[in-house]
Amino acid sequence: MAMNPMQRKANNYLLIGVLVTLLITGSIIAILVMQLSKINRQMDAQNARIQKVYIVSEDIKSGGKVDLSNLKRVDALKDSIPSNVMNIDDLSETTISKIDLKQGTILTDNMVIKKEEQTTADVRIQEYNMVELPTQIKSGDYIDIRLRLPNGTDYIVVSKKKVDIPTVNGVDSLNTIKVNVAEEEILLMSNAIVEAYWATGAKLYATTYVEPGLQEEVIPTYLPSDKVVELMTADPNIVTVAKNELFTRYNSNVNTIRGNIVNNLNSYSEQGQTNVESKVQEEINKARTERQSYLDALNEE
Repeated sequence: MAMNPMQRKANNYLLIGVLVTLLITGSIIAILVMQLSKINRQMDAQNARIQKVYIVSEDIKSGGKVDLSNLKRVDALKDSIPSNVMNIDDLSETTISKIDLKQGTILTDNMVIKKEEQTTADVRIQEYNMVELPTQIKSGDYIDIRLRLPNGTDYIVVSKKKVDIPTVNGVDSLNTIKVNVAEEEILLMSNAIVEAYWATGAKLYATTYVEPGLQEEVIPTYLPSDKVVELMTADPNIVTVAKNELFTRYNSNVNTIRGNIVNNLNSYSEQGQTNVESKVQEEINKARTERQSYLDALNEE
């Protein structure tokens, strides 16, 4: 049936209206998609500027324990946080605050320390080049230094020391380590070094901790000579707690541990002095060689 002109005209208007509506709707959708994409880009850019950090959720006094119970995870703009922000994985059971921390403070590396690394007035950096080192030791590892005697007995001299290995021109030293030691530990190491030199077949060596963040330091088992113990008890630079611990350990084990050490060393009495003299000179030569390498590297810069 033929369509009259008026009906055809109405249908054309309707078609035009539908097309215009579709165009307008499509334009609106396109604009919305563009706006949504823009918003998403802005959110992505904003998220890229945000970093998860831990802040102190309550005031912590200097020396107080720092753990997840008094920390809170929050979002912060990267531009507003310090570069040395604390990695929560570095916290351990012995982490304490070095300073008073106020609630809301962003936690950084230099605000905390492991309790075993806490510095007392008598702590010094000491270099040792006579300790046999593990093949894969590196700076930041924690070690015990032990003395093994020729008869197989083995004693812990100092425990859980963080190692720093000196470098020259970016190359690690082969035989020298630096550790922080207190006054009584310096004397213990000095005595152990001499006794390691005295007995042929004795060895002063380091063992590495597997999980230093979880493993507590062990109690030293090595006992020095009675002369060194006398020196320690009279040394004003050794804190009272350390003196008492050493004195108690010595009195409890003088006939067993120290007796075994003395008996073992006495069998080398004839050559012991010669051994000590040659080993000390070897130690001095190593230190001089390393020092010269360091100075040569400075001159090349």
